[in-house]
Amino acid sequence: MILTDLELENAIVDELQRHTVLSLATVGGAGPHAVSLLYAHKDFDMYWLSDPKTSHSQQLAQNPSAAVSIAAQQDDFRKLRGLQIAGNAYRIADPDQAARGFDLLVARYPFLKQFAAGKLARHLRLAAVYLFRSNKLTLIDNSRGFGFKQTLELADRSAEATNIDASTAQGDAA
Repeated sequence: MILTDLELENAIVDELQRHTVLSLATVGGAGPHAVSLLYAHKDFDMYWLSDPKTSHSQQLAQNPSAAVSIAAQQDDFRKLRGLQIAGNAYRIADPDQAARGFDLLVARYPFLKQFAAGKLARHLRLAAVYLFRSNKLTLIDNSRGFGFKQTLELADRSAEATNIDASTAQGDAA
């Protein structure tokens, strides 16, 4: 069973909406690194908050190429479904763009509003908003048949993203 482009796009967006945690894989001089992050999305772009001093943030500053995996835990392989995504990730340096990303996160996770007024406000001030620009998304869905995979390839948007985070490459802090 092959999905039409529209069916595939809708199935991918459904998976992005259904889940709240992504696994981000990065690589740098210290080797590979993986981290689980809460995310929000707009279309096929994902946003999260991280301290720029974390391993994954430091690795992304050196090499924006990254991979994301999104899936729920399953005990039955026939119910296994999720996404494998390749793309590039950047710290958003522009305050207006960062605010838009943060607003998406707050809309999905209202508890973030409490950070600004509570004991965790200091941690929020240290965090930066990051953007993952997908360029290849593979839907995995064993409910459609064992081993079902279908890939959506997007146009390369890395040139767009370079404008988002030109300051990070120069070592500026958020």
